Amino acid sequence: MHTIIYFSPTGNAKHLARKLAAELNIPAQKMHALEFTDLNKLESDEHLILLYPVHGFNAPRTVKRFVKAMPPGLFKAVSLIAVGCNTGWVNEAVSSDLRLSLHKKAYSVVVDEILAMPLTFVMNFPDELNLKLLAESERTISEFAGRIIDQNTSQHKIPFKSKMLNFLGKGESPAARLFGLELHANKNCTSCGTCWSNCPENNIKEKDNGLPGFGFSCSMCMRCIYSCPEKAISPRISKFIPIKNGYTLSKYINE
Repeated sequence: MHTIIYFSPTGNAKHLARKLAAELNIPAQKMHALEFTDLNKLESDEHLILLYPVHGFNAPRTVKRFVKAMPPGLFKAVSLIAVGCNTGWVNEAVSSDLRLSLHKKAYSVVVDEILAMPLTFVMNFPDELNLKLLAESERTISEFAGRIIDQNTSQHKIPFKSKMLNFLGKGESPAARLFGLELHANKNCTSCGTCWSNCPENNIKEKDNGLPGFGFSCSMCMRCIYSCPEKAISPRISKFIPIKNGYTLSKYINE
């Protein structure tokens, strides 16, 4: 009855997707990582629940492309759950482009909400705050489960200032491409392939010398930097963007 698709480069959205699946008794075969999901092989269902991070007050480019490619009628209804660092007005327009794509295909949107989780770039919130955000989001995801079952539709009137931030935030996508060109692997790289095997934009290729080469399609999702087992990947100039000691949600949870 329900299918969950999540895009979770740093693990925040995936964690909440698992919590939601447990609340709704969704089996593992009905949960899919968006970047590895083939729409041609995806089974139709009553309700799609899409979880995704906030990138520059917008849904990530990877997610927008996926929703645009969804054929009409694959699901009867869709719910959208964004995962950002706060639930305030700054992110209220985050789903605008997704909703537009879905409405063009006659999809009805049920739950359309935001959850707050630890920040994954530039700065790390204090541990106390991160634990508080995690606990609040886990409680709220349980409420969302009930609303999804009851088909309790979200009612939003998006403030103009939120729409403006959403519009200005679209500038992050081209900036992210430039960030990708900055990335390089240092001498600690072991050519394990973790980065090029898991890049959601296929922006990383193995070079002839076995090291990763970075292209112009980066979305600045931070997965390659934080998931590198040797911590070998970093930008040359924008060193302030990745959190200095990396980011891992496992620091705050026991799974």
